[in-house]
Amino acid sequence: MYLQRIRILAQFDLFHSIFRLKGLVFLIPVLFFWYWILKLLLENGARHLVSTESLMITSYLFNPEIAKTLLILHPASLSVYFIIALGTTPFFVMLAGNDMLASDAGRQAFRYLLIRCTRAEIFLGRFISSYCLVSGTVILIGILATLISLNNDNHARIETIEYALQVTLLVLLYTLPFVAYMSVISAFMSSALSALLTGAFVYVLLMIAGAYLNRYLPVDISLVPSGIKDYLYNIKPDDLGTALTGLLAYMLIYACLGWLIFRRRNI
Repeated sequence: MYLQRIRILAQFDLFHSIFRLKGLVFLIPVLFFWYWILKLLLENGARHLVSTESLMITSYLFNPEIAKTLLILHPASLSVYFIIALGTTPFFVMLAGNDMLASDAGRQAFRYLLIRCTRAEIFLGRFISSYCLVSGTVILIGILATLISLNNDNHARIETIEYALQVTLLVLLYTLPFVAYMSVISAFMSSALSALLTGAFVYVLLMIAGAYLNRYLPVDISLVPSGIKDYLYNIKPDDLGTALTGLLAYMLIYACLGWLIFRRRNI
């Protein structure tokens, strides 16, 4: 396995995705969605975000401690961006990763690449390309949210920038296991549409199965990465450690499963 070949494969697929349907299926919805969210943050300002009504809604959706930590102790605009980013990550990653491997595997186009590189290099190149496509938009939107926060929120500049870096990094890490999840689905399916629909269906099925198992098990478990989302809000001292360990475990499990499927498939 050569890193240079992986880089070339990832770079080519990324540039190919940006200007073709494969990437536009992701870029158009995500940019349109965040345009309106950032527009609302810019126009409403911090005063509305830390109002009694906002705190009540956040307390209802999460708990009072999370509402206080996110909307009062930290820049409110960035906290709202953080909450929405974590909530929408599964859907947008499914759009970005549905054609990671599916279409080319279904057309058996990878056989031409196998003359010059290995299956592992193809798999890693496509994985890195899909992750870079998502992470690029996360960083761009994070920068815009930071600028809005510097303009609207009544927090020190250094504090705002440090919190923005933390939030963006956590969203990037949260994205990894979902890209790995889509590598499993895309390696198994033969078209982008079928991978997208199957990915959404299996994800919902895993959520329901996890909730069912929790009724009979002494400890809470989650079959999908979103189950540890609340730990990323860093309410307790050990929350981030638990979250990062869980994200790494999900990523390794999904990525290994995706590789096993892709390695055995006729491409």
